[in-house]
Amino acid sequence: MSNEIKRVAVFSTAQRITHWLIAGAAVFLLVSAWLVQHSDVDAIAWLDWHIMVGQALSLLLAYRTYLLFTPGSGHWRLLIPTKEQRHIVIQTIKFYASLGRLPCPDWYAFNPLWQPIYLLLIIIMILTTISGYFIGNYLFLLGVSMPELHAFFAAIILYFTLAHIAFSVLHDVKGNGAQISAMLNGFKFFQIKEAASPVVENSVSIKDLLKK
Repeated sequence: MSNEIKRVAVFSTAQRITHWLIAGAAVFLLVSAWLVQHSDVDAIAWLDWHIMVGQALSLLLAYRTYLLFTPGSGHWRLLIPTKEQRHIVIQTIKFYASLGRLPCPDWYAFNPLWQPIYLLLIIIMILTTISGYFIGNYLFLLGVSMPELHAFFAAIILYFTLAHIAFSVLHDVKGNGAQISAMLNGFKFFQIKEAASPVVENSVSIKDLLKK
């Protein structure tokens, strides 16, 4: 039995560029909102930048939504775990619980444990942007004002961002698939099991890859 390391393209250029632009815009919006409220800065200038970057984020989210319904690595079906991926979800939870001491499982593109969270995050970011457009109006949703709703959704994005960064680094340090660089250059590394034996952690069969 021999193993082969295969470099496989998993993320398209559009998917990667959109990912980093949305990430950069989200971080800027979180930082600028904090500066306006908690720091001795030119609040009006920072608020203007916050609004402009928020408007740019609206366009990025519109394009990301378009990618959800376009064939490719940004399609929404890749954000829904399949039956075959359930064992990876369980292994990933064990990996997290052990703080990386247990083997890191592998997957094709998106982490199956986080797939539905990514999809939910896109929806939350859209809602955050929409609520931001209506902050100046006296509108309420179920008794909650637009500024309160905007701040609530922004807090969710903040916590997700911190968790995402921490777990991405953990995966890249403890795993073998080059998780972070995959979102930079589009490629991941897979250990191919040639023998007809069950797929083990940190490995993907040729049959599984051909299904993607």
